[in-house]
Amino acid sequence: MTGFTTSRLRVTPWAAALDDPATRPALEHRLARILTPPVLRPLPPSVQLDGTPSQITNWIAARHTASNVWLVETGETLVGLLMLFSDPERVSDCAHLGYLFAEEAWGKGYATELVQGLAAHLDETAPMTLLAGVDRTNPASARVLEKSGFLPDPETPTADTLRFRRPPP
Repeated sequence: MTGFTTSRLRVTPWAAALDDPATRPALEHRLARILTPPVLRPLPPSVQLDGTPSQITNWIAARHTASNVWLVETGETLVGLLMLFSDPERVSDCAHLGYLFAEEAWGKGYATELVQGLAAHLDETAPMTLLAGVDRTNPASARVLEKSGFLPDPETPTADTLRFRRPPP
């Protein structure tokens, strides 16, 4: 996926900013601003910062290895990230969805706009099943998924996580 736009958001691969020595420091600074404890709290342990002096660099490297990541911007402001994770045990037309938004972006409808925009883009370019997990303490994210056509996946929830699935059209 090369990226897409919605009425307020521009979603672009982060690879160009990571690979350019002139833009990478600015991206790391922007990420440090949005990867706050409240933003990361409902996410899995694998997505937490490691507490080291190079934690942003380590976080980027881990995301770069585990998933495809896109920057979510409104105007010139980085407001979030979109991540799609492949599951080696599943067929190639299936991906796990993850996203996060800066605290300042909460409550503005960006998450719903992003997920609906992603679904529309994939439906046109590469139809696939999207899977998502939501911490039970994050009902707002569960509502985003439901508004975006995801259905509860009753076979896979855990004590801490609700699971959702959006099949291709």
